[in-house]
Amino acid sequence: MTVPAYLLLLLGLLGGTDIALFHTLAHRLRQHRPARAELVTHFLRGPTYATLFLLVPNFTFHGAWLVGLLLFDLGISMADFWLEPASRQARGGLPRGEYLLHVWMAMLFGGLCAAVWYEGGSALGDPASLQWQAHGAAPWLRVVLAVMAPMVLGTGILDLVAVVRLGRQVVTAPPHAP
Repeated sequence: MTVPAYLLLLLGLLGGTDIALFHTLAHRLRQHRPARAELVTHFLRGPTYATLFLLVPNFTFHGAWLVGLLLFDLGISMADFWLEPASRQARGGLPRGEYLLHVWMAMLFGGLCAAVWYEGGSALGDPASLQWQAHGAAPWLRVVLAVMAPMVLGTGILDLVAVVRLGRQVVTAPPHAP
């Protein structure tokens, strides 16, 4: 799946930018207790995209399980978008740049789904299986996505660690004024 692999590369680069600039530097979500639910969605995205980065450029898919994985990611995205306003309220809301980045990523995700359907739609009715493909995505693209896979998985694990740590923090009420 050549076109889906290139779209995954773009999604990975934009997603990495989102994590570095907005989640880590601007809002420090892993230190922000109200972001716990949002961080759960980010944790779920880690293994989902690691799987996509490793499998899409290297295998042909038979059966509907790739569509299932994309639908799972769509559900993660919808939950993330739903949770973000409350999660970011104390930090001034969702920055416009991050909002625009999410719009671009959503459009690319739609393109990824369309490309997967175009390139692999005829195999959806087959029994579920993966077959190694020696052709398709360029070798450099396979390597780059293979390097990105543990990176996105690692950020997901960091998000899970933050969820657990933030859940253990004792929340104290501010002192009342006399």
